[in-house]
Amino acid sequence: MIYNEGMSRLYKTEAIVLKHAYVGEADAMITAYTPLLGKLRAVAKGVTRMKSRLGGHLEPLTYCRMMLVEGRNMDIVSGCETIDAFVPLRSDLWLMSCGLYATDLVDRLGQEGAENRKLFSLLHSTLHSLSSGVEPAVVLRYFEFCSLAYSGYLPELWRCVACNHDLEAITNYFSASAGGLLCPKCGPKDGLARAASVDTIKVLRFFSRSDQEAMARLRLRPSVLGELQELMHGCLAYVLDREMKSASWLRQLQVS
Repeated sequence: MIYNEGMSRLYKTEAIVLKHAYVGEADAMITAYTPLLGKLRAVAKGVTRMKSRLGGHLEPLTYCRMMLVEGRNMDIVSGCETIDAFVPLRSDLWLMSCGLYATDLVDRLGQEGAENRKLFSLLHSTLHSLSSGVEPAVVLRYFEFCSLAYSGYLPELWRCVACNHDLEAITNYFSASAGGLLCPKCGPKDGLARAASVDTIKVLRFFSRSDQEAMARLRLRPSVLGELQELMHGCLAYVLDREMKSASWLRQLQVS
């Protein structure tokens, strides 16, 4: 952080813009995610005016360096420069929608003022992967799993969360409410548990111990990707207590 000699307090941070909402005739409320400050909300004054030097740097899906002044009720963006605009995302509706889904999920899981460098790095690398031609479906499933893990919701993938027995290499069950996998004996007792095939469980375990570079080399069958999507979306809906509108929008785009 940087402090000036006056009464106001000036600081700067790297950030990824999650969303913005216009306030009044020219201002905007910016929601961004940072490596050290977690989720951050600030006002960008005059951002919609033609002569504004901030406008192009504060669009959603922008990785930038912000300078802010602490305000009495809300911090104010005093300067900003773009580090990476992830241009390929902006020229493709599907990729842009995938990117906005990722920022929406971080907005839901991230907490204001709570440092989470892993979640910031995950979001940054996810937008980079989407911009670099990595299979979007694989990128998003990995992102969903890791964003849950980095937010304190890492599921148990090796032992039954009900009876604590080691899981065999057969179809088991995934339960968001129980916090992981259930064996074939315990799974049917959980009304919300979903079947998880051997291949899907292998991918989840791979996600739990692999980085983005390894993820980018994965080639998965559509059936496995579909099962992973159902499991992850069910888990997210449970954790967030509702289905995300951006997830519903992605599914509509998939079938259109």
